[in-house]
Amino acid sequence: MSDQIKFIVDSLNKEPFKKNYNLITFDSLGPMQLLQVLNDVLAEIDPKQDVDIREEMPEQTAKRMLNLLGILKYKPPGNATDMSTFRQGLVIGSKPVIYPVLHWLLQRSNELKKRAYLARFLIKLEVPSEFLQDETVADTNKQYEELMEAFKTLHKECEQLKTSGFSTAEIRRDISAMEEEKDQLMKRVERLKKRVETVQNHQRMLKIARQLRVEKE
Repeated sequence: MSDQIKFIVDSLNKEPFKKNYNLITFDSLGPMQLLQVLNDVLAEIDPKQDVDIREEMPEQTAKRMLNLLGILKYKPPGNATDMSTFRQGLVIGSKPVIYPVLHWLLQRSNELKKRAYLARFLIKLEVPSEFLQDETVADTNKQYEELMEAFKTLHKECEQLKTSGFSTAEIRRDISAMEEEKDQLMKRVERLKKRVETVQNHQRMLKIARQLRVEKE
């Protein structure tokens, strides 16, 4: 447990939380303060969770947190009987319940941010079959499913581009190098033009040279 708390404290003291805890001050937090810390971590993963829990009823806070933890696929230890204990622990801000949740969230925050983002678009809204008898509702639902599939495809392509080895910085460097090379070539062309212009019948000779190039191509 001490290693777990140390990891939580170290993580909370870093970006983006920038808390100023030590093991003693963190372990001395009251239930409401601890719940707010948990909520702050959840809000970093999903900005929609950014609320002041003092403005919510305890049951509402627990329901909201449980919903997000379910989306993030957090599995509390124990069986179905312990699930009610877990829920109650969230309501009252119990350390044995909240510490493991914080530890789990802070260990994989980047992965969970992606999961929370995708959930906004990929958790399907189930429309009751009786409503689908209406033609307008059925058409709208079909468009909704098609958009969801399009999002999956685009997101997959985006992820492939991110891991393809190309980076924005590398592309910018390549563009700068090509622009510099282009400037050098233009200057060289200008110098050659001036040299050619001093030759008699240079226009006729240029025309013949162009015809020769075309024939070779």
